[in-house]
Amino acid sequence: MTGLLDSTPKHWMKEKVLNSFFFKNDSFLKDFGWYFLGSFLPLFIGFIKTPIFTRHFSKEEYGNLGLVSITFTFFGMFLFSWIGSCLWRYYSKYEINNKLKSLYSNLSFLYISAIILLLGLSLIWYLIAENHLIKQLVLYSFFQLFLNQLFLFYMIVVRLNGKVKFYTIFQSIRSAIGVVVALILVFVYDKDISALVSSLVIIDSFALFFLFHANPAKIKVDFSLINKSNLKELMTYGSVGLILNISLLTIAYSDRYIISWLGNIEEVGIYDQVYKISQLSVASLVAIFFNTINPFLLKELETNFDKSLHLIRKYIQAFVLFGLPIVFYLSMFSKDISRILLGKDFRVGYYIMPFIFFSAYLHGLSNFFELRLKFSNKLRRLSFIAVSVVIINISLNIVLIGLYGYQWAAFTTVFSYFIMVLLFYYFDKEVLSYTKSNFRTFFKIIMVFAVQLVFYFSIIKFIDLNSLVKIFIGVIFVVSYYFIFKKHLLKIKIPIN
Repeated sequence: MTGLLDSTPKHWMKEKVLNSFFFKNDSFLKDFGWYFLGSFLPLFIGFIKTPIFTRHFSKEEYGNLGLVSITFTFFGMFLFSWIGSCLWRYYSKYEINNKLKSLYSNLSFLYISAIILLLGLSLIWYLIAENHLIKQLVLYSFFQLFLNQLFLFYMIVVRLNGKVKFYTIFQSIRSAIGVVVALILVFVYDKDISALVSSLVIIDSFALFFLFHANPAKIKVDFSLINKSNLKELMTYGSVGLILNISLLTIAYSDRYIISWLGNIEEVGIYDQVYKISQLSVASLVAIFFNTINPFLLKELETNFDKSLHLIRKYIQAFVLFGLPIVFYLSMFSKDISRILLGKDFRVGYYIMPFIFFSAYLHGLSNFFELRLKFSNKLRRLSFIAVSVVIINISLNIVLIGLYGYQWAAFTTVFSYFIMVLLFYYFDKEVLSYTKSNFRTFFKIIMVFAVQLVFYFSIIKFIDLNSLVKIFIGVIFVVSYYFIFKKHLLKIKIPIN
């Protein structure tokens, strides 16, 4: 049985070997490269927007924006995201049976129903809100949520169809125009912080108009194809996906409500912005990785579940050996990253960034276990794990934030994801199989990181280094990691077709 860091023996599947550090696996490099480009511009724009707007708007304004945004994120998770998970789960099945039109039609019915519920919730909040800014944020967030969800649903189909170039180009153009609109609204028309939401409404409206007119994914809907059996199948699976997604969202975002309750709105603003800029980097890289492997992985899970374990182990090898150093080096230079990307009032939260980096990484690792449980129909077990971790997370947040302050919310988040991964592993030990060789390699990685960390902080304790020198040191660390683990890196295989 293969392990976490071992290369896997020749087997049943066509694959290309990563025989250099720069991924001479043409298929993986091609798709990963396009997805990286598609995510790089939005990521870069996010990094540009944050220092601009955190220097313009106050901590209190960001606190109000954060609470409204998170609440609508919960609305989106409760009403829409499970519909998207059904699309990922059943696309291959309906495609094989030539019934994609039926799938689109039934999901469209569920989407329309969700909009009606969202309208009711938003209207109630808008009417009872006394603060004018909150009213504006609720209004724009309503339109932004259902338009953005519709856009995301369409782009899922684009990705499942393998239209990587279109996805990349369209996402890049949309992101670039979106930030321009936001800058114009704020600095030309002197709009308040709600412009950060209204700009998204404008850009998603135009994006959807183009997609519906051009229809590159060839989506067709016929409401006469709606039937109870299909809806029941989708809603049964979606209900479990909903429990999981709500649980994950609660782990990631419920701490803002607790900080607001036990602290103040300014602390919410600081924590929310530091969290977002930290999560954006690692979460985007994790998303790029899964965007690249998901079309093939999901098809294998659907059509050849037993052999998919062999495939998942290969992906985890790459996820650990390439992903772990990225998270570590980002954490090491957290203070410098905060100086570049955050306004002065928000930089005080730099020391929670490593916890957030590792939270996003552990969340990505848990996805492998989650997919196994979903496709093996062990949905009750999945729900049990998710709910258990949420209870732990909320309990720790109330205790630790109340005693020690908002900063401890970051610790409870990473701890919760760690517990989740442990529970997943307890119920599915086949995903990670440890050998002496695996343990020695993993221990060696940790020792290399420890030596580099001690060396770096020993230097900066006595010498005030400028940014260029720190970048040079970071490059040396990365290069040394490559040469130390070159043998393992070159053995990694990442099949995607």
